[in-house]
Amino acid sequence: MGKYPFKDFAEQYMEKMKITYSPETYANRSRRYARMNAFLVDLRERKLISTTSPKQLTEKDVDIIIRKDMESHSPADMYHEINCLNKLCRFCGNYCVEECLDHNPELRPKIKGSRRKPSMQDETYELILDRALQLDGTDFNLIRAYALVLLCIDTGTRNKEIRLAELSDLDTRAWTLDIIHVKGELTYGEERIVPIREEIRPVISTYIKARAKWAFEKDCGSKALFPSADKRSKDGFLCGNSLRRIKDLVQDDLHIRFDLRECRRTFGQRYLDQNLEISSVSVLMGHSTTKTTERFYGRQKNRMAIEKARATWASSNAPQTVSPEGVQGMQGEKVDSSSTVTGGQTPSENTPKTGVSEGGQAPKEGGQIPEKC
Repeated sequence: MGKYPFKDFAEQYMEKMKITYSPETYANRSRRYARMNAFLVDLRERKLISTTSPKQLTEKDVDIIIRKDMESHSPADMYHEINCLNKLCRFCGNYCVEECLDHNPELRPKIKGSRRKPSMQDETYELILDRALQLDGTDFNLIRAYALVLLCIDTGTRNKEIRLAELSDLDTRAWTLDIIHVKGELTYGEERIVPIREEIRPVISTYIKARAKWAFEKDCGSKALFPSADKRSKDGFLCGNSLRRIKDLVQDDLHIRFDLRECRRTFGQRYLDQNLEISSVSVLMGHSTTKTTERFYGRQKNRMAIEKARATWASSNAPQTVSPEGVQGMQGEKVDSSSTVTGGQTPSENTPKTGVSEGGQAPKEGGQIPEKC
């Protein structure tokens, strides 16, 4: 084993997992292990831990690593840090992370609530849409920014999905977007098609025309729906940082603040507010279960729940009626004189009478049932 055993074991582990991870997950996990290696090397040089080898780490080492790591990471991020460390240690046959957490439960990240963050306010969305409809496409960078943001809100795409979308994925006849490069595309992910609302179609059309002119002038043959102007880009697609910088143009133009993940949450919440079943929203968002949709991206608002509850009251209190066909079907059946046919009305003269009076008493002499008071 070399000078940096954590790095060496991490590379071995990632090589084994390469077949199961998507390229993006593989790259993200590799970067995390690289940061963790530097962090452990620093702790070792300060003599706070006994080793950096995941095969020889002790429960006490893990305790120090987690406590020090918590000083600069959020609970949500610590969940991923601990998970990565545990997987690597277990790969080496070392269960020190699980033992440490069992003996020190306070070290487990405490993530409060559902972790569902708010969606974009309706006023903010209307502000973005109104401004976008005013653009004529002469400023390519600005119309690209607005088209990207509105498409993220309207299709619920993840950053990777909109970044790697191709021009051919956009169908302006059926007005749909084929989302091909989904999360987990080589493993569990499934491609999906999402409809595009009519209200943003003029903006997208303006952008497509501006893109064609820009591509001709720049001699750009990129297939990307939102191509990169950076010549260092091998395939012509935007990188994650470029995507955020383009989004920032909208923020600066309108003096507002939002992130692209907020656009995805807004997609789910808007459809739920318009009474689309959560199962359908879940499919459009690319979730395998509605639990993910409800927990992280959207839930029926309390106001709408109250309105639906009141609607059920009205339907349950509606008078029950019997159609004329139903009355005919009742002919020949014995009906008690106190029963009702339509809305509480008494039976007609032709309705057969029973041989038992109200309250189960036998009829009086003459076989007549006494009239109900």
